[in-house]
Amino acid sequence: MDRQVDGVPRRIRLAGCGRWTARHTLFGVMLAAAIVLRAVAAAGYPSMLWTGDSVVYVRAALTLTPAAHHPGGYPILLWLLRPFHGFTAVVAAQAVLGLLTGAMVYALVWRTARARWPRRWWLPQVLGCAVAAPVLFDGDRLQLEHLLVADELFGFLVMAAVTALLWRRPVTLWTAGLAAFLVGCAAVTRAAGLPLILIILAGIAGGGAPSVPWRRRGAGIIVAVVAFLAPVTAYVMWFHSHYGEFGFNRHGAVWLYGRTAAFADCARIKPGPDLVVLCPKWPPSDRRVASPVYAAMFSKDSPFRRVGGIYGPRSNDLARRFATAAIKAQPADYLRVVVRDTLRAFAPGHPPYPTTWTAAKYRFPKRARGALNTAAAVGRTRLAAAYGGDTGRTRVVPPYARWVRAYQARCYLPGPALGALMVAGAIGIAAGAVAAIRRRRGQGRHGASPVPWLMALALLVIPAATADYDPRYVLPAIPLACLAAGLAIIPRAPEPEAGDAGTRKRPA
Repeated sequence: MDRQVDGVPRRIRLAGCGRWTARHTLFGVMLAAAIVLRAVAAAGYPSMLWTGDSVVYVRAALTLTPAAHHPGGYPILLWLLRPFHGFTAVVAAQAVLGLLTGAMVYALVWRTARARWPRRWWLPQVLGCAVAAPVLFDGDRLQLEHLLVADELFGFLVMAAVTALLWRRPVTLWTAGLAAFLVGCAAVTRAAGLPLILIILAGIAGGGAPSVPWRRRGAGIIVAVVAFLAPVTAYVMWFHSHYGEFGFNRHGAVWLYGRTAAFADCARIKPGPDLVVLCPKWPPSDRRVASPVYAAMFSKDSPFRRVGGIYGPRSNDLARRFATAAIKAQPADYLRVVVRDTLRAFAPGHPPYPTTWTAAKYRFPKRARGALNTAAAVGRTRLAAAYGGDTGRTRVVPPYARWVRAYQARCYLPGPALGALMVAGAIGIAAGAVAAIRRRRGQGRHGASPVPWLMALALLVIPAATADYDPRYVLPAIPLACLAAGLAIIPRAPEPEAGDAGTRKRPA
């Protein structure tokens, strides 16, 4: 007689564990390889890689105050990791976030494919591994995990929100609230997360079986709105307690001004006397070679030099009013610039945009960075020492660093491949919509959901619309694009025939 464990024969439990292992063996091997890759990267670069924004984040983490220039979600993570005494813990935490992001892509695709092909145990894991591989092994995403910036945390929160929303169909009140809460946390990590709540609400309203009443969907939307507003309102109130104004940062409009610098023509805008000072010195025809945003904000010809700099007391208000006037006067030019810079994400290779200096920051360095004889470097060293006894300099350990640099140079998702993933996701959504229209039924449980694809598109468009194209901002969209393409490959479950309507169960 078999030994009973929790009322279940031990032989049956072991058989169930064996089946579970067989279903996920391939992903287990791939996950182990991804862990080894990150271990090698940590051996070659045991410290964080700093950018211009890193100083702001670390200073906010040390004082536990909202940053004036960026939302404060990432400094909260740094503050939580500070007891571990060093940035090595931050490297490890961000590596774990990257691994979990890939695991969520795999789990969603496997779960959907498993429901469609219950007897083909090997097919769901092969498809899940195929779409999760770019997330786990992309060299640029590997480097992002070493950058002392908010993007890895932001991408994880967005992916977790999509996972919560799609895990059960139809959407329950609990999963609707969790997804919206995670998007709210993403919004206080990067302001680009604010518009994403609209996609979550659309997913709640349109996701699920046709039999789900609108009253239940309406309740899910209400729960989602409340859950989203909880972290957002808490952060805005915290920000107000320190700066006396409601918002996520004090200088966000200067980036929107930089966006309009690519096309703004004061002869057409006709700005008021107090806004004329922000008119670009160069004509629009001369703004096509370098990044107009960086030229308008940081070059020697920047109009902000005449109003106290981009962080001056009047800069944000003037920039907001000028940018609003420019977009109203030249909407077609604004749309053209947004489309142009969104399409940069699909360009091949690693073009040095917006500047060669910025592009170099997104590569594992060959040698230690950060000379300690400048005021900025000395300030960074003091912040690093206060955080955990670090020097603030990039440590490069051969030969592992050389291996990691060679890996990043060869193993990354090129822009055309990202474009193919987006096209595949769009085809799957269109096919599902056509099938739903023909049958006059909802999407049901299986098939492509538009939520991951819309999220990926939003993460590509929002930076181009509010600031400028930046290769770093593209990386959080990759897992969502992979997920959308994977779900598009899975065919819809066959609809019940008219004669079988009474014998088949409705989706739970």
